[in-house]
Amino acid sequence: MGIKIGFFSIGDAFSPAECLKYSKLAEKIGFDSLWVEDHLIAMPGGEECSFAWTVMSSALQATNKVPFITGVTAPIMRYHPAIVAQAFATMGSMYPGRVGLGVGTGEPPNEMAVYGGQWPSNATRLEMLEEALTVIRKLWTSDTPISFSGKYYTLNKAVLLTKAKARVPVYVSAIGPRAADLAGRLGDHIISIANNPRYIRDELWPAFEAGARAAGKDPGKMERVGHFSYIYDPKGEVNPDYIQHDAGTIQGGAMSKAFASRMITVFHSADDCIRRIEEMGRMGYTHLAIADQFMALPKEHRPSIGMEESLNFWKDVLPHIR
Repeated sequence: MGIKIGFFSIGDAFSPAECLKYSKLAEKIGFDSLWVEDHLIAMPGGEECSFAWTVMSSALQATNKVPFITGVTAPIMRYHPAIVAQAFATMGSMYPGRVGLGVGTGEPPNEMAVYGGQWPSNATRLEMLEEALTVIRKLWTSDTPISFSGKYYTLNKAVLLTKAKARVPVYVSAIGPRAADLAGRLGDHIISIANNPRYIRDELWPAFEAGARAAGKDPGKMERVGHFSYIYDPKGEVNPDYIQHDAGTIQGGAMSKAFASRMITVFHSADDCIRRIEEMGRMGYTHLAIADQFMALPKEHRPSIGMEESLNFWKDVLPHIR
């Protein structure tokens, strides 16, 4: 099949020490990438919420070669894009070729916790993201101080003296066509939670490809990352009615068209997982970022297996999809 498989080893379900433990185990199992939730406020059911970049840096040191990618960082409100640029340039200097920056337009709980005023519209946040990516690219590529006065962000003789030793790829999150066009134009790759095959084929990929071509890029060489979540339930203990399906607080006109099934799938066996991965591959995804969302269940309704067992079942999955 040739599809890359990534796992969310850093997130709201685990303490920082557990994140390191599971990152090391996931690398040993053979995942192609490890993904990092970047939140201030935990998603529903989350019992931890560490500072993502700190844990990511520690996990890079604790592992050997697997790349880590944020899924996703919103460089528009909670973070100034210059700070994002510096953080990822530094990690890219320390761990060349192993650092990826996933970006998106954010969710209210995380951004509004430290930001006054009204939650900006989707269109406004996309404008902010486009300008933020412009700032990040300028800082990553300029060797001299630069000043910038945009609609949302300002730089005053800013320069990054510590640069990444290898290009830090930017993964742009998109559900709607406008965001997909931005991903093609300004990103290196696209991330999406969309799972409606017809919508992806007829609207999402065409917008992404058009944006890439407009920027002089070959969309065929850009990764198409699909994100989905699962609960591993080999003993048949999970009642699906208790699962809190939640795509965050993302809103927008594309949401009603983007989904043919819910975000969280219950897997009883490796075959269930393999079938889901094959479905995503047929939709055109070339890289998957997969999260174990046992925390979407109330504690008393979660499977009795531990996280290590849940991770180890991938030993029966990965050989069959490569």
